[in-house]
Amino acid sequence: MSENKGPMTDKDRVDLVQRLQDDLEDFVAERSRVSREKKENAEEDDKSIDEIAEELLNHPAFMKDVDWSKPLSEEMQGLMTIKYETENPVARAESYREEGNDLFKKKDYRVAIENYTEGIKSNSPDRYQNTVLYTNRAAAQYHLGNYRTAFNDCILARKFKPDHMKAIVRGALCCDKIKKHADTIRWCEAGLMIEPDNKELSDLKSKAEKAKKIQDRDERKQALKDKKEEEATLKLLDVIKSRHIHVAAIPHTAQTAHLKPSLLADLDPIHPSGARVRLDEKGVLHWPVLFLYPEYGQTDFIQSFSENDRLQDHVVSMFGPGVEPAPWDVNHKYTADNIQIFFEDRDEETLYPVSKLNTLLEVLQHKRYKVFKGTPAFIILPKDSDFQQKFLKQYKLAT
Repeated sequence: MSENKGPMTDKDRVDLVQRLQDDLEDFVAERSRVSREKKENAEEDDKSIDEIAEELLNHPAFMKDVDWSKPLSEEMQGLMTIKYETENPVARAESYREEGNDLFKKKDYRVAIENYTEGIKSNSPDRYQNTVLYTNRAAAQYHLGNYRTAFNDCILARKFKPDHMKAIVRGALCCDKIKKHADTIRWCEAGLMIEPDNKELSDLKSKAEKAKKIQDRDERKQALKDKKEEEATLKLLDVIKSRHIHVAAIPHTAQTAHLKPSLLADLDPIHPSGARVRLDEKGVLHWPVLFLYPEYGQTDFIQSFSENDRLQDHVVSMFGPGVEPAPWDVNHKYTADNIQIFFEDRDEETLYPVSKLNTLLEVLQHKRYKVFKGTPAFIILPKDSDFQQKFLKQYKLAT
């Protein structure tokens, strides 16, 4: 239903009724005038009695059906206001329930929900009436796929009448849809205490019991998998710690509060490939590594960079003699001999130059280096270029 501007005064109601009455008289008078003019012009009125009756039925005073998808006319809104504001709460709630039911039958569930809601807001003292309104609204929400909202309405319906079967059945169906199998079983059992022979609840309970067994089995498997992954992560963190490598910590939030302190080192990968640090069978760490080229906003991602590899090894394979320049390197400035490597100390906003002859492990062991998101990152700049000079001015440069 459309929202009204506010309660009508007695004078507003009298004026509206008079306006509707005058409008109806004008409508009939206009039909008479047209009929007389037709006769005077000797033109036969080709409208049948049924067509004229249909026109009359479209007048707000006679309408039985309303197209709720279209805005209501001022007269229709007024009629609805008079209808619902002059009745007692029980009658008002009943009117909204009946209109909601008519709309529900037409599968106009959204507007049906609005009517049931208005019925609930009527604050009817009739407990059973409130049970029905909540149950019917739950049914409409269910048909829209709003299963959690529908389930909440079933709970409210049962607060007024705990043994209301329609609310119990609908609640069980909602639990089934959201895969709350234990709750489905409980709601089915509640209904079967009232109607032991209720086949729908009996079948739904059997289905939920089978699904719960599968769910419990899957949860046990997942718990075992999580435990193995946690043990592997702990072992990995012990190795990283033994190398004196500093890894950025996961922020303490409600989501991470359950983690052990030893698991708060942030090793989650940032690259879509999901590559992350791993320990091979020889006890060597292999890291995913990012090369950043700020001049062109480009990056290179190396999925597995052994801690024993020198940076020079990868630089030569990417920028050495005989290697095709990157498409973005239009001036061919990025060569193995002409690039410089830096890492950033974010806390101090300082850049540290890195020797290409250093191994990855040697760089990661630097007292100011910190690994973020489990991925070491290095800034690559063309030596003595205008861009390098401008870029370095943004930072303090360590010597």
